[in-house]
Amino acid sequence: MHPTKYLTLVLCSFVTCGNCHAQVFDWMSNDIQVLYGSNFTLGSPDRTTITLEHSDGWKYGSNFFFADIINRNDISTEIYTEVYSYLSFNKITQANFSLGPIKDFSLLASLNISNKPERDNFRAYLLGISFDLKNEWFNYLQLDIAAYKDENIAGRYGVQVTPVWSYPFSMGKVKFKFRGFTDFKTGNCSQSNVTQILSQPQLVLDLGDLVGWQKEHVYIGTEYSYWHNKFGLKGIDESVVQAMVMGVF
Repeated sequence: MHPTKYLTLVLCSFVTCGNCHAQVFDWMSNDIQVLYGSNFTLGSPDRTTITLEHSDGWKYGSNFFFADIINRNDISTEIYTEVYSYLSFNKITQANFSLGPIKDFSLLASLNISNKPERDNFRAYLLGISFDLKNEWFNYLQLDIAAYKDENIAGRYGVQVTPVWSYPFSMGKVKFKFRGFTDFKTGNCSQSNVTQILSQPQLVLDLGDLVGWQKEHVYIGTEYSYWHNKFGLKGIDESVVQAMVMGVF
C-alpha cells in the first residue's frame, strides 16, 4: 500500500476510534500537538509541525501511533508516521509476571513510513520486545529493543533501542509533565553505517488544571529535539527548541 494511502487510513482511525472505545479498548488516549521551531538542518530552518498521537489498551496488549504533519517550504508538506502494536505476556497468559523493575514484557511490531523522498518513500519495519517498567513515579516507563529494517537498504538489519517515559510532578499548585523518548540506532540502520540518536523530551504545564477547566485538558510548554547523524548522515547534527501546545482528549 502506498504510504500516503496508508496514512489516510491512520488519520481516519484517529478521528473515529473514539466511537468504538467502549466496545474495543480497555482505555484510550488521544492528543493533538502544534509545535513551532527554528534552526532545523537540511531544508527550511523554520517549521510548524502538527502531531497526532493515539494510544490504547485492549484485551491482549496495547497500540500506539503518531503522525507528524510538517509544513516544509522546500519540499512541500512532509508526513511521517509510526505505528506500534504490543502483545502483552501478562494479558495473554493472565499471569502476574514481575522481575525486579520489569512488570511485564510484550512482543512489539512496528511500521515507520513517510511520504518523502518523493521518488522512493521511506519505509522501515521493527520487530522486538518491550519491557514495562512502570512504577509509582511515572505514568509510564518502558524500554523497547527491536530489530530494524530500512526497506531501501538491501541485506542489512540494525537494532533500535528506545526508552519512553512520562513523569508528572507539581510545583505548588502548578502541575507539569516531563515526557518523551530517545531512539538509539546502530550503524546497520543506515546506508552510511553510522549510529544515530534522536531524542525529543517535552516539558509541559497543565494549563487546563491551572485555570480551573474540568473537562478541557490543555498543556503548553516546549519540546527539545536533538538528532545526532540525522537521517544516518555522518556529522549532521540537529538541535532545536520548539514551542508547543497540546490538547488531550
